Amino acid sequence: MENIIDVQHLSYRYQDTDGRPALDDISFTVKAGEWLALVGHNGSGKSTLARAVDGLLPFSEGTVTVGGIKLTPETVWEVREKIGMIFQNPDNQFVGATVEDDVAFGLENRQISRAEMVPRVKAALDEVGMQTFAQREPGALSGGQKQRVALAGIVAIAPDILILDEATSMLDPQGRRDMLALVQRLREEKHLTVISITHDIDEAASADRVLVIDDGKLVEEAQPAEIFAQGERLIHLGLDVPFTAKLKQALQDRGITVPTGYQTTTEMEEWLWQSLSNT
Repeated sequence: MENIIDVQHLSYRYQDTDGRPALDDISFTVKAGEWLALVGHNGSGKSTLARAVDGLLPFSEGTVTVGGIKLTPETVWEVREKIGMIFQNPDNQFVGATVEDDVAFGLENRQISRAEMVPRVKAALDEVGMQTFAQREPGALSGGQKQRVALAGIVAIAPDILILDEATSMLDPQGRRDMLALVQRLREEKHLTVISITHDIDEAASADRVLVIDDGKLVEEAQPAEIFAQGERLIHLGLDVPFTAKLKQALQDRGITVPTGYQTTTEMEEWLWQSLSNT
């Protein structure tokens, strides 16, 4: 697979800080169709990095290339055509009086004809299971429904890349699972590249690869299993330890021999069932 995003030596400083860089010489690539998770404690720089990739920050050190286009003030709108972003609070990005109007907003900005717009809006709402809410006011929806509407707006414009900036952090556990399952399905069906900015370790476990950001620096890059096996280091970096790792530690404290390395919840359940059936 080819790289769809290439970030090289990216640095950025906010003017109202003490001079410490929010991003400090960060380099990485993202392959087309990959799900990449950016994790780090609050204030680590992960959301700043996402905004830099989307052209929302005027960085002056380093380069960002998206879909073969180098990001510059002249190409920023061309780059943004390739990216859809969902933020932590969808209320901040709603502009339409109804769900249908809001999903159509991105298409209107791209000067899509009404004849093409209407079926695309309907299809996008169908994709996320929100067609029956088309005439509802977005602000009156539940948190999970709001995120589905925000996702429908992205589906309608059909970008190559979806960035989730803490998009599940305000949802309850079931809502978070539903949202991630929906993103995974859309990713497979539409060949999306997904970048998930999160401090939720369980969410990051859905990714193909994880980047760990700490105080503006890229400190680790590996597959989820490799990252999450580092329980004590995760705590040192201000991150939580996955539930399965906590469970394994509790079992180990009781003298039970547990598998080495990280396991997903499903893998842990299978191991427990096998262990119980052998006792």
